[in-house]
Amino acid sequence: MLNNVSIVGRITKDPEVRTIGSEGTAVCNFTVAVNRPFKDENGDQVADFIQCQAWKKQAEFMGNYIVKGQLIAITGSIHTRTYEKADQTTAYVTEINVDQIQSLERREPQTEEQIKEEWTKEWNKRSVGLTKSSLASLKKDLTEKYQPKIDALKSKSAETKPAVAEELPF
Repeated sequence: MLNNVSIVGRITKDPEVRTIGSEGTAVCNFTVAVNRPFKDENGDQVADFIQCQAWKKQAEFMGNYIVKGQLIAITGSIHTRTYEKADQTTAYVTEINVDQIQSLERREPQTEEQIKEEWTKEWNKRSVGLTKSSLASLKKDLTEKYQPKIDALKSKSAETKPAVAEELPF
């Protein structure tokens, strides 16, 4: 018997990783839009929206590297489960239990606001529990990583905006 599935599609929203159980196991439920090879009668692309569930390292990868709209490839197996809804009816769920995830593209931020958001997000993830000197080192590293991206955007446009470092929460 064989239960193996591979899909390529775009993630429909930013992944949210949560931890469950006493061991703090990471899990990420997400949806992938997979285009069909035809269009409907109005000329619009038809897509299937496939529920997926990633665990442990794959869930952490989703939370750290995948964003809404990004093209990803997934391999895994189809699983079905049931649960009881609040109205006492049984719900049936069919989803892909993910074995492997691969990002098929790198989506670079397009606006200054997106770069600031990415900068702040990385700061919030990496700054937890650091000493004062480590925080200063991290701030320097992140400034060296993100400020050139903002400077490149500014050189493309004639607009002048306040320095990014003044608007960040650290």
